[in-house]
Amino acid sequence: MPEGLRRLKEQEKQWYRRLVHGVAIAIERTRSILVHLLAWGRTSVVFAVIPQSDQPARRIRTSRFVLVMLTVMAVMLLGAALVVTGAYGALKVRALHLEQSLARSERDLQRMRDGIEDLLASTAAFEARLGETIQAGNGPASMANAAGPDTLYAAGLSALLAPVPQSDPVQRDLDRLKGIAQALQRSTPELDRIEAMIANQKSIMTEIPNLWPIKGNAGHISMYFGQNENPFADGQWYLHTGIDISTFRIGDPVVATADGKVIEAGYAGGMGNTISIQHAHGFTTRYGHLRGFAVKKGQQVKQGEVIGWLGNSGKTTGPHLHYEIYLGTSLIDPLRFLSIRKEFHE
Repeated sequence: MPEGLRRLKEQEKQWYRRLVHGVAIAIERTRSILVHLLAWGRTSVVFAVIPQSDQPARRIRTSRFVLVMLTVMAVMLLGAALVVTGAYGALKVRALHLEQSLARSERDLQRMRDGIEDLLASTAAFEARLGETIQAGNGPASMANAAGPDTLYAAGLSALLAPVPQSDPVQRDLDRLKGIAQALQRSTPELDRIEAMIANQKSIMTEIPNLWPIKGNAGHISMYFGQNENPFADGQWYLHTGIDISTFRIGDPVVATADGKVIEAGYAGGMGNTISIQHAHGFTTRYGHLRGFAVKKGQQVKQGEVIGWLGNSGKTTGPHLHYEIYLGTSLIDPLRFLSIRKEFHE
């Protein structure tokens, strides 16, 4: 046998003998520990209970194994009690939290119901007001036809006044809200009609010369319409055909007081630079003593659009705007219309 292989075999035998010896020692030590432990556990422990009376003392004998088992059981029971107590405390806190949440939910629900009642009251008021508006828009004849409960149905809201037969209060509130939504949806066409009426009225207002003729409501009336003392002839009176508006300066923008078409834009003798605008419904406006023109003859203009600038052209005693209104061929005091609308929202 080769020398190297022989050495390897010897080492293997030594390792095996050491392993067997180590296992034997471990088994012996384990057996010894078990024997000592068993002997320790079998050892009796005596508990003496000595009463205060003359009765004899009582002795309780038990082994250490029983005592250890009882101690382990006591620790386990104590741990279980602590776990159960903690779980009960957590459940109690959660129950308290749920109770508070329920109370808040009940308060919120009550506020919601109060809100529904307020909404129903507001809807009823809206219903009545809408019915009055519809009657006013339809005229006296329709008012006679729409009198009574039919007016409520015209607004599409009368169903809200009827009680909802429902035992479940939540479902009853939901049904009432649904009824409000449906009623408001049915009232939309009537609101569209009102919107159209307002739009028509707004259109009419822009066709009537009711706007202050100087932009930004600047200036003041220096001479009114009608009989006035002639500024060019002392002691004489004459018919002033419009109103004079002065700002004490030249160049303030002059605006069209209504929608219309420019029918004159040029120099007109004593009136100086003059613009005349023809409007709907037979109205014509005239603006005199301008410094210059921003429009030309034949041009369509909108209410509030700049048509020229305040000046001192023609026969004047100072810079001002002479403003006239005609209805057909009749002169009208401009203040009768300027009082309708005193300012222009740009």
